[in-house]
Amino acid sequence: MKKYIAAALLMGIATQANAEPVWKNIEFGMTRAQVEALYPKGKGVSHQPKNIEISDIQITEKCAAEANIRFDDAGLVREVMIAGNPSMGGRCSNDVLTSLSAKYGQPANWDSSGGSILARQGKVAVWGRPDGVSMRFKKFENGAFGGGGLGKSSWELSYTKADAISL
Repeated sequence: MKKYIAAALLMGIATQANAEPVWKNIEFGMTRAQVEALYPKGKGVSHQPKNIEISDIQITEKCAAEANIRFDDAGLVREVMIAGNPSMGGRCSNDVLTSLSAKYGQPANWDSSGGSILARQGKVAVWGRPDGVSMRFKKFENGAFGGGGLGKSSWELSYTKADAISL
């Protein structure tokens, strides 16, 4: 029995050690100090009370974005949200969606998101990675306060830990 428990523990450790980062070099559970060491305050990096914002991240040759690394009350990484910079006709959102589908396959869910006059409408695609990370991509389409286009971000991609959701 002890052998089985030891083997299960070792497999869990090996799985965690081999898990790909959530985004770039960021992993869930990292402390704020660890993230600040990777991304010191300066040009293009802003340290806010609940998150760290990194501007002008090149996503594709023609598309840039802003990353928001969000922390829980204990100061540990809980979510990474990437917001695409505005682009003409939603070009970048299409490029990102195509790349995500090529890398992770067809989304597990693809749904339209209604909205009010204050909410931005769009389509949402969700992928579940084998390492337990949930990826939610939203392509904004219309709305009085900016859909796709030059006014605001035409897409967002958020990474959350699937087991952090209590249903």
